Amino acid sequence: MGVLVTVVSFFFLGAQAQNEWTYSGPGLIESNWPKEYPDCGGQRQSPINLQTKKVKFNRSLKPLILKGYGDDNLEFSMTNNGHTVQLNLPPTMQVTDSEGTVYTAKQMHLHWGGDFFELSGSEHTVDGIRRVIEIHVVHFNSKYGSYDEAKSKPDGLAVLAVFIEIDEYAENTYYSPIISELLNIQYPGEATTLINVSIQDLFPGDTHYYYTYKGSLTTPPCTENVKWFVFKDSVKLSKTQVLKIENTIKNRQNETLHNIYRQVQPLNHRVVEANFPHFPEKSK
Repeated sequence: MGVLVTVVSFFFLGAQAQNEWTYSGPGLIESNWPKEYPDCGGQRQSPINLQTKKVKFNRSLKPLILKGYGDDNLEFSMTNNGHTVQLNLPPTMQVTDSEGTVYTAKQMHLHWGGDFFELSGSEHTVDGIRRVIEIHVVHFNSKYGSYDEAKSKPDGLAVLAVFIEIDEYAENTYYSPIISELLNIQYPGEATTLINVSIQDLFPGDTHYYYTYKGSLTTPPCTENVKWFVFKDSVKLSKTQVLKIENTIKNRQNETLHNIYRQVQPLNHRVVEANFPHFPEKSK
């Protein structure tokens, strides 16, 4: 596991724009996103509630092929971007979906809760239940030359989503290098470098099973060109680790970042598929 190599602080010049998007004020709050970003009011928005009884089992969906995520000799820049914690990922990390489409990794970020003692802060919900934290690993379709080229294309993006839940006292040491560096990026614009962190170790032990559907980015501009893959299995962190994530990072108003997740959006006429069957719990 890696530790800090260097810490770089970036200082912002000038006042922040009043219409910078936020989840709740000040700024452009979530309910007003469509006024500045029309796609946020579209019909294929994310996140959604994954209703397991309505998920279509598609036995032809193959497990995702993950390449490069297990490398542990890489350096990652981790930044407080004012909205969340973001790790920039190298193009050597790629995922191939069941159709053979290859997507190249761009960045990874987190969504969490924490406001009013609310521990649950995932964006997607499963049967109405919100998990504690949700990780998004953002990719672009490799047939395009770059993320900037792909981000406006109809088939441009894919996101892997990982749920985190609490195992009260069991510390997840794979996350320790990240959590230990959060104080070094407490304020927007600050960045730190991590080494020898394996991204695959941050994923569930079993990545074979997933939900998938067509949706959007969950933050402005909410572009509706994202193929979502939400892993069935979750990762466990201790309560202490979760509290450190929720209570360290600040926004541009010098407030602790809490409840940085978008509300679930209507499914409308979309179909959610999974490569595993749903087994309803037997009534006791």
